[in-house]
Amino acid sequence: MEEIEYRKMFEFEDAHWWFRGKRAIVEKMIGRFSAPAEGARMLDVGCGTGANLGLLARFGRAYGVDIHPLALELCRRRGLRNLARASALALPYADGRFDVVTALDVLYHRRVSDLEASLRELHRVCKPGGLLVITDSALEELRSSHDTAYHGARRFRREGLARELRRVGFTVVKSSYMNSLLFPFALAARLADRLRPADAEPHSSLDSVHPLVNRILATIYGVEARLLPQLDLPFGLSVLLVARRSPESGKNVRGKGPGVEGEAGAAGRDIEAEHRGAG
Repeated sequence: MEEIEYRKMFEFEDAHWWFRGKRAIVEKMIGRFSAPAEGARMLDVGCGTGANLGLLARFGRAYGVDIHPLALELCRRRGLRNLARASALALPYADGRFDVVTALDVLYHRRVSDLEASLRELHRVCKPGGLLVITDSALEELRSSHDTAYHGARRFRREGLARELRRVGFTVVKSSYMNSLLFPFALAARLADRLRPADAEPHSSLDSVHPLVNRILATIYGVEARLLPQLDLPFGLSVLLVARRSPESGKNVRGKGPGVEGEAGAAGRDIEAEHRGAG
């Protein structure tokens, strides 16, 4: 996405209702479908400016990978380590290394030039019996200038993404939409956005929010976080998929996969293993 969007994310993602609500849902999904043991390894693919790594660190040792150098620079400003610069198409880690893998609003991106190959990489680095949590943009009908500013190439329907996950070997344990309670208002805003002049500068919907409004919206999103462990929502601004790698698939683990530089990040050092040729 545009560099200005990374800087806005860094500024807002700790307190903004959108990011707080998403982290609350991801936390509930990990708690519901996984029980990471002491010493568990957690990977956030497309870690952005790093706030999600703080969540994952509650469950184990958190690792982050992103293709954009500014994202990693902003992660380091948070004091984060265990970082790698790489594409989702070639993750710099050994097979079966992580207990939990997250890809939060990543697969929509135009740099993910081969969706199936990226999903196979997520499957490869996930430990047999390990968990994958995906959130991403839903429904092509909601496309707007926000997608342009974030370099969005696609939006998903839950059944389509679930089918892709099964194709690469995951077992889908949850397939839902999220950010559903605010869906009517967001739909109206996205439709209004289409009335903008065609030559208008692309802009994201991420901006500062009045503290009172932020608390109200965070509360509404929090209601979904409490509902989602028990039920699937039929529509929403985002898709939520939780999948598990089969325990039996461990017999196919080969040790090191493409793009691996030793035990990447195992000593807590930063890695600059950029995937050459990544789109």
